[in-house]
Amino acid sequence: MKTEEQNNGIHNIILVHVARTWERIRLKQPYEEMPQDNIGSACNAIPEIAYDIYKSDIIQKLIDYKKDDWCWRTMTKGYAEMSDIYIEKKAEEIIYNNYILNL
Repeated sequence: MKTEEQNNGIHNIILVHVARTWERIRLKQPYEEMPQDNIGSACNAIPEIAYDIYKSDIIQKLIDYKKDDWCWRTMTKGYAEMSDIYIEKKAEEIIYNNYILNL
């Protein structure tokens, strides 16, 4: 797998987790509404959040590990869920700090 494809794969994973986190938070809000509740606004906010997480030091180190397939397989055995937890916690933090306060 080429590095660019690997990077896109990681970005897509982050994007899905951010969207899931956005929806979980939305369902907890009064009237189940977010400040950017129309599809166009949410479609702008979610990719922006995903990109911020993608550019974080932790994810960039993960990408560096992924360049070495042996290292990637060794590192991720049993730890894949840890990256999911990191991504969703980071998304939650960004959403609450930058979007929920605008309600």
